[in-house]
Amino acid sequence: MQKTIMRFGLLSGAVSSILLILLTSTGRAVGLQTFAEYGAWLGFTSIILSLSLVYFGIRSYRDQHSAGKITFGKAFQIGILVTVISCVCYSITWGIFYFHFFPTFMEDYGSYQLQRMKESGESAAAIAQQAAELRRVNEQYQNPFYNFAITFMEPFPIGLLMTLVSALALKKK
Repeated sequence: MQKTIMRFGLLSGAVSSILLILLTSTGRAVGLQTFAEYGAWLGFTSIILSLSLVYFGIRSYRDQHSAGKITFGKAFQIGILVTVISCVCYSITWGIFYFHFFPTFMEDYGSYQLQRMKESGESAAAIAQQAAELRRVNEQYQNPFYNFAITFMEPFPIGLLMTLVSALALKKK
């Protein structure tokens, strides 16, 4: 079971890490404004794509090591561990990329958000409040542990959902 979990977890982590780097690099190349419009959709699509390997990991274990049978509990265990490994890889990749190659991401994104608020006619008080909140978040984001935890929580709920759906779909007694 451990080999299956490690293989599919690391494969999923590699896919999510490669896609994260490609999307972030592309985002920098096309500009934050253009990327901000589509980045969330592209990012979550890449996370779903990488975490689809949860299904294949459970199915591989069921078919190759469990005589074609697996309980929901065992399938869930395999899926959630694949998800955790993938999320750890994703978070480590973002941490390296953020702190070494894109350290102004939060400041740039905050400036973009404030500019959008100004263009939409938000009040000066609302903009000032948002600016203070963005400074606070940026300060917290500089802590590698906080950065890791926040980044981990981006793909994890999707992985949890993929695990539940896959475990239900693949269980066989």
